[in-house]
Amino acid sequence: METYRNADAPLDVRVADLMGRLTLQEKVRLLAGASHFNLHAIERLGVPSLSVTDGPTGVRSLRGEIATVFPVGVALAATWNPETARNVAGAIAREALAHGDQVVLAPTINIMRIPHWGRNFESYSEDPHLTARIGVAYVQGLQAEGVGASLKHYAANNQELERFEVDVRVDERTLREIYLAAFEAVVKEADPWTVMASYNKIGGVYASEHRRLLTTILKEEWGYEGMVVSDWNAVKATTAAAAGLDLEMPGPERWFGDKLMASVERGDVLESQIEDNVRRVIRLIVRSGLLDGPRPAGELRTPRHAAIACDAAAEAMTLLKNEAEMLPLSPQMRRVALIGPNAVRCQLQGGVSSKVVTGRTTSLLEAFRARLGPKVEVHLAQGVDSEPYPPIPAPWLFSPDETRSGEGLEAQYYAEPGCGGALLATVAERAFVRRVSANIAGADRPTYASFRWAGWFWPERSGDYEFGLRATGEATLTLEDEALITPSMPATPDHYDVLGRIVPRRLARTRLEAGRGYRIVVEYTPLSEGHEYIGLGVRDPAESIEHAISLARSADAVVLVLGSASITEAEGYDRVNLTLPGAQDELARHVLGANPNTIVVINTGSPVAMPWIEDAPAVLQMWLPGETGPQALAEVVFGDREPGGRLPMSFPARFGDHPAHAVSSDPLTCDYSEALAVGYRHYDAIEAAPLFPFGHGHAYTSFHYGVLDAPDQATAGQPFAVEIEVANTGERTGDEVVQLYVAPRTPRLPRPPKELKAFAKVRLAPGERRTVRLELGEKAFAVWDVEAKGWVVDPGAYDLLVGRSAGDIRAASTVRVVR
Repeated sequence: METYRNADAPLDVRVADLMGRLTLQEKVRLLAGASHFNLHAIERLGVPSLSVTDGPTGVRSLRGEIATVFPVGVALAATWNPETARNVAGAIAREALAHGDQVVLAPTINIMRIPHWGRNFESYSEDPHLTARIGVAYVQGLQAEGVGASLKHYAANNQELERFEVDVRVDERTLREIYLAAFEAVVKEADPWTVMASYNKIGGVYASEHRRLLTTILKEEWGYEGMVVSDWNAVKATTAAAAGLDLEMPGPERWFGDKLMASVERGDVLESQIEDNVRRVIRLIVRSGLLDGPRPAGELRTPRHAAIACDAAAEAMTLLKNEAEMLPLSPQMRRVALIGPNAVRCQLQGGVSSKVVTGRTTSLLEAFRARLGPKVEVHLAQGVDSEPYPPIPAPWLFSPDETRSGEGLEAQYYAEPGCGGALLATVAERAFVRRVSANIAGADRPTYASFRWAGWFWPERSGDYEFGLRATGEATLTLEDEALITPSMPATPDHYDVLGRIVPRRLARTRLEAGRGYRIVVEYTPLSEGHEYIGLGVRDPAESIEHAISLARSADAVVLVLGSASITEAEGYDRVNLTLPGAQDELARHVLGANPNTIVVINTGSPVAMPWIEDAPAVLQMWLPGETGPQALAEVVFGDREPGGRLPMSFPARFGDHPAHAVSSDPLTCDYSEALAVGYRHYDAIEAAPLFPFGHGHAYTSFHYGVLDAPDQATAGQPFAVEIEVANTGERTGDEVVQLYVAPRTPRLPRPPKELKAFAKVRLAPGERRTVRLELGEKAFAVWDVEAKGWVVDPGAYDLLVGRSAGDIRAASTVRVVR
């Protein structure tokens, strides 16, 4: 048996053996993807194609295959519990195995520099220490199941505005302490199989061509032996290989492949460089287990995974305000009103590359009725419509035939444009949105020239429906043989981009009756070149705000669920402000005025403005909780579970409060002039309070902190621990997150007033006391010294501050650090 097939042989020996059997042409071929999510196979040597898939919320299939939707990244960070992140990642890995994938493109560990970044929901925190702890656990959880992680997006990828071309101008110290710190920790502690280079420039150089970032820092300084992959279509030149980029994605190749081979032959890229690039790709292939026989079967949408998702969703929920202990609500009340656009359509996840196709999910109404039983009336009202455009509809509103034998539509793929020529394949379609950079090719979906979605639409309410069709090519929507939308219709202006371009959207209205099915057909011919996108949207009939106000008055308690619309938070664009979309603030004021027993639930992945906050007795941040979120919310609201979350970012009171608000007028240049003053570091520096501080979150019980037990002296660069007793002084079991911040007394270099350096989550029964141990690592007191070109610990006095949040310090001590 060839050594590279021997699973018992050392990894490096197997890699060397396989590399020795490859020709130069085969090596270069391996450095470019074969298709959108696949690497090239080496048929001559029996090496199959490696498959990757999007994360980090679950397994995203381009073929419409379903998977479990887990809580988004910011929700995992809100748990402040690395073990929860590890469990979720392990479940995602098992679902990836069930889909036949070997690498998940996750986690996203970019710092939340601005509160309106479109991908805040996908990331973890404004703080590099919290980001690192959750990121390490996530990578370890994935890779423990034999599925590789792809740490992204390296580096300084903190906005969607002009993300393909923006030049980030950041000083070296800020880069190291804020934007690279979590990458360094995860690389060194968890050894991710791949790292993904971002789209943006840093100091005038694209990340995929940045030799200092990819080779000098990542591979040489940090000792990284894994593979560096480009973000999709990020490569701009063959010289990226010489900079340390190992794999261009997606395929077929644009700059690598034949062009790279020509560069090697000319001597522009050294053959020794190609050897290093290929060794890393081969290392990934061997690590994946593809050469070791059948892979584990994995598991998909099992009860175990649903339980993991529900546990994480509940633990992430963050109680921002709870006057007079209004929460939890009594489940013995007579009449409960669920009000708000997100009560009708709870947002489970963010948009674009992380969006998972799921099966039928439980609605909030169903979850609340199941929890409360038949003796409690639960009523639902939308109040206002927050969607700027018709949203992507649920697949269970459609069927492929008039008997409703299944969910979704029938998709037929044709060899010629306009749904002509040979019928190539017929498959089920549940997603109603297609977003790729080339035709999807696979066993059930061959390369096609056009396709048709056909079946029946089943409206749940009678009234006027608005249909939307957004497409890069030619698309037609027909309802009951009437062409509602055609390519000749004028398009609606739309600033929401898809893969860096504006895609035309066309709208049409028609009246439909509930209780019957309507024949619906969508035909689509993509552009001959370039990105492909088509999305179907459906808006339900409008409902009056007066109905919601009347319902609120008649209820014993109101759960008002506000939040993002379906396109508010997504890859590709940033939010323009922190205002809830639509007239939700107006709805909040009316409902809070109509019923003082109103709980406000915020269903977002990022901070939002709350102009009605003074009138709200209780506010619960739900996040984007994944598909079991409705069940988890019902259990938290009625006290079956504790809200275990704490904020992983500061919530500003106003849009302009954050330090990066005043950006360059040139959208292609972004100066990180706020330097280290990111998030709570900024609020501490200007001595101003945000709406809710970093680390904030109430429990359904209360806690008392004792005296901090810390040494008087410590040696620079040597880890040590401090201890503090925490007691549950309330009447319920609850979780507390004990946070330790370090504050230098007389810093040699300018430093933030304090920085998070350790935390621990502890569950305490009523009356229970426990000594909590907090470990301070070797870099807890270090700064990046530009002149020394390394991490330096300055001797001197440091305050150790322990508390419930960055704005609520409960105990302190001072330690003198000596060399």
